[in-house]
Amino acid sequence: MSSKRLLTTTTASFIAVLILLVTNANASLVESHIQGATLSGVPDYNWWYGCSPTSVGMMMGYYDRRGYDNLIPGGVAELSNYGNDNAIVNAAIASQGHINAFHIGDTGVSGDDILNTGHAPDSLADFMGTSQDSVGNANGSTSFFTWDGSSDKFFYTDIEGTANQDASGMYGIKEYVEYRGYGIANLYNQKTDNAISGGFSFADYKAEIDAGRVVMIHVEEHSMFGYGYDDSGKIILHDTWTEGEHSMTWGGEYENRALWAVTVLELAPVPVPGSIFLIGTGLIVLVGRYRSKQR
Repeated sequence: MSSKRLLTTTTASFIAVLILLVTNANASLVESHIQGATLSGVPDYNWWYGCSPTSVGMMMGYYDRRGYDNLIPGGVAELSNYGNDNAIVNAAIASQGHINAFHIGDTGVSGDDILNTGHAPDSLADFMGTSQDSVGNANGSTSFFTWDGSSDKFFYTDIEGTANQDASGMYGIKEYVEYRGYGIANLYNQKTDNAISGGFSFADYKAEIDAGRVVMIHVEEHSMFGYGYDDSGKIILHDTWTEGEHSMTWGGEYENRALWAVTVLELAPVPVPGSIFLIGTGLIVLVGRYRSKQR
């Protein structure tokens, strides 16, 4: 049990290159990794105390390896954690402190939280409310909200400051990204067009992949990591259960679980270090002066 649906009211040439780097930061860091319709070098993680934080862990691992190198602390995010309980990504997904406080019993169990451990949020599962009785999540479970009876996008700002903020897996993604020192450009949940007319479509999904952005896929009671597609209408994904590439037809089912929603994440550009900015502006000033003397 993992993803619980809850509906609610979702850069002369060198100088030019340098300028481009300064003004656009890392805008092309992700796009250059596209191979056809499938993104390359994507993580494949085994379930680690919740498929929703595990799926988001793959998103974080993907971006950690592409310039956002503080999303996974302790080194470069591994491409796989299968057979490696000590993988650094595991602690980012669900830390030992989180496990000791919120996932004492078996998956699916409620009422086993220990609130006096002194544990402060330090992993995705913490921020996403996974396994936390206080927000109604049994062990391994995470909640995702969408608009009730509407195909509109449910943005993180729509739940910010409400009674459901701490229960929102999506809002927890925002909190974790900021905790690791980055910002959010766009983040929302949306029902898919098979679940409601006008919902998130296969064309929308393809556009995200083509832009170099991975997508979180929600089927009934499970979350997965989407990183590609084919022209027959299939999503290429990692399912958190078994190692390797998997697929499902858009609008269909995966292991008898119907597709119903997605979570879309776009990170804000990585801040440009001050030294790079100063070098860039210094070169621009020097070139300007040189050119003025030639006139």
